[in-house]
Amino acid sequence: MTVRRPVVVGVDGSPASLAAIRWGAAMAARRKAPLHLVHAIGVPVHALPVIGSLLFDISAFREIGESALGRGRSIVSELDGLPADVEVATFLDLPSPVAALAARSAAAQLLVIGARGLDPLERVLFGSVGVGLIKHADCPVAVVPAAAATMPPSSHVPVLVGVDGSRCSARAVGIAFDEAASRKVGLVAVTTWADGNGGPSAPATARQRAEVLLEETVASFTDKFPDVCVHRVVIEGRPAQRLLEASRHAQLVVLGSRGRGGVAGATLGSVSQAVLQASRIPVLIAACRQ
Repeated sequence: MTVRRPVVVGVDGSPASLAAIRWGAAMAARRKAPLHLVHAIGVPVHALPVIGSLLFDISAFREIGESALGRGRSIVSELDGLPADVEVATFLDLPSPVAALAARSAAAQLLVIGARGLDPLERVLFGSVGVGLIKHADCPVAVVPAAAATMPPSSHVPVLVGVDGSRCSARAVGIAFDEAASRKVGLVAVTTWADGNGGPSAPATARQRAEVLLEETVASFTDKFPDVCVHRVVIEGRPAQRLLEASRHAQLVVLGSRGRGGVAGATLGSVSQAVLQASRIPVLIAACRQ
């Protein structure tokens, strides 16, 4: 019997967390996968040997976690159109969110977390958890902003993917094709180029290289996904800015965790991090440990 790998959602009771639960439940249904809701208590490492003693009482933290998980399960049960056979399980983990979710990523097909709001402090809080999780996760990580919960259904708008020729980008393109196929929507593949001020022919040459790179990357997936209509965009400008502009007409952005020049041990590529910080739609990051 084949064991289906779950979609794992980090739950903390915040508005972004609730949006992540709804989005993760839809992903689990689409992929016919179990849905695991996980709340991490975040017990300090030095306290682990004395859990249960008077030195560190976790009962209050446990109650908060159980309440958040209970609300999460209720949200899933109330979702319209969710198949009744979606298996939902809840887990209360002791470690920090990054450690708990990273540990579960080894057996998961996708991790889903909330991106908080657009408040600067909330973005900083996301940075410490989200970036750390993306660095250590063994599976793709989807980051869902709280704003996604109030946005109208976008069943016909395309999936968006950034292409830069890196190995991480190629993984992202494969995931984006799969997402577009499962959602029965088109795919917008974006590559940017920059004028290096290298003479009159430099802009044309830079654009041509970008066009070739995009075509070669997309061509490696079109045979596997013949029903996905691909719109290729080659445009001058900063990658993050152009991707954010294109995301206004998309339902999901898919990116690699690092772009060209990424090195082992890097936390997150500058383009991916900039898009995560400003996107109002879910962003799916392809895990790539170089």
